[in-house]
Amino acid sequence: MLKVSPRPELDVMTLGEEYAYELDVTKELGTKTVASYTCKIYNSSDVEVTSTFGGGSSISSGFITFGIKATSVGKYKLIFIVTCNEMLPDSVTPYQFYVVLSVSIE
Repeated sequence: MLKVSPRPELDVMTLGEEYAYELDVTKELGTKTVASYTCKIYNSSDVEVTSTFGGGSSISSGFITFGIKATSVGKYKLIFIVTCNEMLPDSVTPYQFYVVLSVSIE
């Protein structure tokens, strides 16, 4: 599982504040390389609301940072996804790592 920090702020966010969440992917990557990375956000009805909350992202030395702004009160699911250039043994499906977190915005 990917390591995400800071953990305490992933449980509860304050309305209007912006947060930077950092994923440490060094252990999972090993010798693999990152093809893409994203964060998707879903509301309690499982409707994607990423465009409302999502900010910028960047990668540096095995750490991926995502910016998120708490724009609406409620409970949300954050899914951080990292896709590698390398394929699984089936030679078709890329290696992928992800973590799913529940967030409450108050």
